[in-house]
Order: sequence, then structure tokens, then C-alpha cells
Amino acid sequence: MLNIFPLENKDIQAVVEIENLSFPAPKNEAFFKSDRNKYLVAKEGEKVVGYIGTEEISGETHIINMAVHPENRKQGIGKSLLEAVLNDKDTFFLEVRVSNLPAQKIYEKYGFEKVSVRKNYYEDNSEDAYIMRREPL
Repeated sequence: MLNIFPLENKDIQAVVEIENLSFPAPKNEAFFKSDRNKYLVAKEGEKVVGYIGTEEISGETHIINMAVHPENRKQGIGKSLLEAVLNDKDTFFLEVRVSNLPAQKIYEKYGFEKVSVRKNYYEDNSEDAYIMRREPL
């Protein structure tokens, strides 16, 4: 059974592992320790299978990043993480790689729309990012 909890110190190593498996330019352990209060983790039993991070910026909620362990993808965990942070009263935004079609499809399903492009946004390969926004319902 999937449960979602605030990130605790004991979960950081598992989050870093998922980060390393998911992104070409992963964030390190120190990053997650310093921003621990911004993250939720999805767990099956005691095993961390995914995470999502958010922060408030200028009255909007920014989804910092989200990832699901490769062994646990396509099981609805990403959707559960999004549902845990989304609400109908706030504006949300995020950046997503132009090449990351699976993530774009999930975000669009939850009402996010592409509103702009950040040129050369990703440091690892200078790939562009779509800025996606979800307005209050």
C-alpha cells in the first residue's frame, strides 16, 4: 500500500538513489538535507519509491522536482505524489525538459499547460525546458 509522508533524514539516502537513477544532473544529499521540509516521499511499506518537492515563490507553488524509482514507474505513484500537493486554490508551475514527454503528459492530465520556454535551461546538455502552469480551478 502506498503512503505519502514528509521527507525525514532516514529517507534521504533512498531519495538520492532515485534522483541519481532519474536525472542526468542529480541533486546531492546536501541539497535534500537543506531542503528537507520542501519534500514528500511515497513509500510502499518502509521502501521509498518516489518523491516530490515544492516551494512557494512569489505567491505561486513551484514543483521543484519529482521522481519515481525506475522499478516502480507506471504504477500511479507520480500521480499520487501530484495529487498530494495540488489543490484548487493555488497557481502551480514547473519546468520540464522538452524531451520528457511522459512527464508532460502527466502534468497535462492534471491541468498544466505549456506557457513558455526556458532556453538552455538544463546544465548537463543545454536542453530547453517548458514552463508549465496550472491555474486555480
